[in-house]
Amino acid sequence: MKKFLPLLIVLIGLTSCKENTGKQTASDEILNSIDNSIELTEEQKDLKKNAIPIENLSELSDKIYDEIANFEIIMIGEMHGTTEPAEFAYGLCNLITKSEKNVVLALEIRSSQMINLSDEMSITQLKGLDFFQRENFDGRNGVSMLDLIYKSNQNERIILKFIDNPYPSSTRDSSMYREIRNIHNKYPNTKIVTLTGNVHNSLIPVFDKERIGGYLVKDNVNFDSKKIMSINHVFSGGTMFNNDGTGIKITTIEKEDNTYNSTLSHNMFLYKKLPEKQNEYTHILYTDKVTASGKIEKDDK
Repeated sequence: MKKFLPLLIVLIGLTSCKENTGKQTASDEILNSIDNSIELTEEQKDLKKNAIPIENLSELSDKIYDEIANFEIIMIGEMHGTTEPAEFAYGLCNLITKSEKNVVLALEIRSSQMINLSDEMSITQLKGLDFFQRENFDGRNGVSMLDLIYKSNQNERIILKFIDNPYPSSTRDSSMYREIRNIHNKYPNTKIVTLTGNVHNSLIPVFDKERIGGYLVKDNVNFDSKKIMSINHVFSGGTMFNNDGTGIKITTIEKEDNTYNSTLSHNMFLYKKLPEKQNEYTHILYTDKVTASGKIEKDDK
């Protein structure tokens, strides 16, 4: 069973990310022109009313800040080896620093692989760190993560933390939850933005295992569950550079119509899901296209 687990994780990630609701043939323009003759679902009505358009993932609007302002923990879930979630993570952190003193960016990386990280490192110097020189077996240590860390390291108000650290007699998700808890207690008035695989930020168990999101919302001593946001990246098609259980490679996802691209003409937006649909994730980051992260060659220093 163990050798099939990576494939299962990729499959559940693709199902979650695409959230395919069946093909709809009407284009956005046609749909907008005949709204009065087509009865929209409650979700479609809510999308039209509350989705917040995004023009640039790295330069987010004040409306995005208004949406996240009251949250303490903001978890972003990605398919490893993709570009958009990392860009959004930087954009969100940069946006927060315009209104707040600091923000913590916590990444799914072992701190022991980043021990030589220092302020004002160049891209070339970052490439030489242990994390980026290791074999890329799941897509994490690629160009998108390199760019995220480089840009975040230039902003002195973004505090970088690495949370994929094992604790004795603890599952991986429990260990990362403990890292987040410790960061929260050290920086009690500072927002924490996390970027992990989209299985980890689920608020409900996946494969019968509690995940980071579940541990956080159940810890009512250290956290207020109403101040925990979990964002899943949803897309219509594109490419990704990760491991489907047969080795790391570029995978192409054929574009399909879904509720999001058949309801709105925006190519990107942030959307708070209807309350009855927030059991797994509270929000979605929608990008019409997902883009594979570039590969860093081990000798590319």
